[in-house]
Amino acid sequence: MKIKIKFFGQHKEDLNKSELVINSKNNLTINDLIELLKIKEPNFSKFKSYAIAVNLNYENSDYMLKENDEVAIIPPVSGG
Repeated sequence: MKIKIKFFGQHKEDLNKSELVINSKNNLTINDLIELLKIKEPNFSKFKSYAIAVNLNYENSDYMLKENDEVAIIPPVSGG
């Protein structure tokens, strides 16, 4: 299964990349993907707050990912 992950804002800067492709032989939930990211990208572990969108729709951590899904990891936004 191939999953494309996109990073934005501070996450993009801290990881020094805007996207990453994960290939997995197993089916993954969003929670599984997050745990895998913590292993593949150790700096990801420091991020404590973010939203997850799959194919432009916000999803919960138990959402089952599908082949060629695009996952956006969106950091908290502040402004005024």
